[in-house]
Amino acid sequence: MQRLKRGFRLVLPVLAVLLIVSLGTSGWLLWERSALRSENATTTAEFDTLKEQITKADQVQDTNRQLQNQVEDLQSQLSEAQRGQPTSENTPPEATPEATPEATAEATPEATPEATPEVGGSTPPDAVVATMRQIEQEVIAIRGLPETRPVERRFMTRDELRNYIVSEMEKENNPDEIANSGLTLWLLGLAPKDIDLEQLFVELQTEQIAGFYDPETKAFYLIGERQDLPPVDQITYAHEFDHNLQDQVIDLNAGLDASQFDSDRSLAFRSLVEGDATLLMQQWLQQDLLNRMSPTELQALLQELQKQENSSPQLDAAPEVIRAGLLFPYQEGAAFVQALYDRGGWSAVTEALRDPPTSTEQILHPEKYYAPERENPVLPERFDLASAMGAGWTSVTTDTLGEFDLRLLLQEAQASGDINSAAAGIAGIRYALYKQESGTSPLLQMTLRWDTPADGDEFLSAYQSALEPYGNIYRRADMLIGIKGSGSEYTLLYSPDETVLRTALAAQP
Repeated sequence: MQRLKRGFRLVLPVLAVLLIVSLGTSGWLLWERSALRSENATTTAEFDTLKEQITKADQVQDTNRQLQNQVEDLQSQLSEAQRGQPTSENTPPEATPEATPEATAEATPEATPEATPEVGGSTPPDAVVATMRQIEQEVIAIRGLPETRPVERRFMTRDELRNYIVSEMEKENNPDEIANSGLTLWLLGLAPKDIDLEQLFVELQTEQIAGFYDPETKAFYLIGERQDLPPVDQITYAHEFDHNLQDQVIDLNAGLDASQFDSDRSLAFRSLVEGDATLLMQQWLQQDLLNRMSPTELQALLQELQKQENSSPQLDAAPEVIRAGLLFPYQEGAAFVQALYDRGGWSAVTEALRDPPTSTEQILHPEKYYAPERENPVLPERFDLASAMGAGWTSVTTDTLGEFDLRLLLQEAQASGDINSAAAGIAGIRYALYKQESGTSPLLQMTLRWDTPADGDEFLSAYQSALEPYGNIYRRADMLIGIKGSGSEYTLLYSPDETVLRTALAAQP
């Protein structure tokens, strides 16, 4: 849904994405570009996924070579450690600049003038910088992209991060926009009426972000009270450094700006970027990090991942729309990038950065992205209800949705049947939120266009199965829903006020 705006200077975090600009459309309002570092930030959501990849080998597909090898290496080394047997990997190499000529060339402070990011932070110790340089060269070797512009490396405490989030929220987002995002989620049945998205965003981002790359300042920030670089933070750094390389192929901020008022396209772009960094992270973990870790260090890493999984109260308490939107770019994005990689290696992924997917439908169905005739969204025309509703009514928010949002809508409504099948075949969705100056109950209008009439009717049937008939309209808890049309194009209307809803239903063509 409407992604707020920028909530931060873009960052492409991970789960942070979560609220990011829209807190809603990440799958639903994810504060679109507000992506507070949300788009580039590495959070515990990634670590949760990583932990599952490491510890649940039986669930990994044989075709996923990176994860398969990763799990086998861990299981083998941990088993040997438990038997007290030595392994060939228990002597990690020294992370010295001499090991990488490129790093040696910029090993002196004079080579990279110290910038002072407006967000604060401090310069990492020399030993940490040396490890970072080693990781950078390893990532460059895997990803196949050169670094033409060195990244600025900074440490930031969690208190500094929180202050930064609050400051950027105040600069980049209008309170009314945030309120409208929450209102839209409530009308759709995805969040409670009194949800405070601004506070949730601040608390969740503060809890979840472990590090982020800022495309505007060209700097990487690692979050923590200690200035060291344990394996779990090295994983974060590998992921985020890939964003630096991506940003030198394309302008990440420009990529977000291009879809600023198209939330479904924005989520697709973030999914490509985060999926790229997640696959890179997995390959680097298998090829480099694991090979220099002792069994004891591997056990400690697993324990830290478990700890992170169990210490996310803000995320655990967030509405499902928030959690799902947060994870989508990393999970479904990684699957999409894996499909590209299987077709043409990293060069195919790099080409996709220059020609990104335009919908979550393409992310969920990669074949629709690389088909000879790509299936791009075809948005329906939106009939403006403002004048038909009477004096004082205005449209305060308009945006797009996609297949990801429809899946979530059906899931949260507890619709019957195959939800994924029912949400497939969407051509495009526009929605608008209307308000009246007098404070009358709000109205949400969502128009859906489908590839075929059968696709449209399948979704409509599934959605209606979760609603209670109420005359010629429907009821869902404290919300009333009207449906105008069927088949290949129709409109869903939402309002808690029956008079408002029936007036809109009569006016809708």
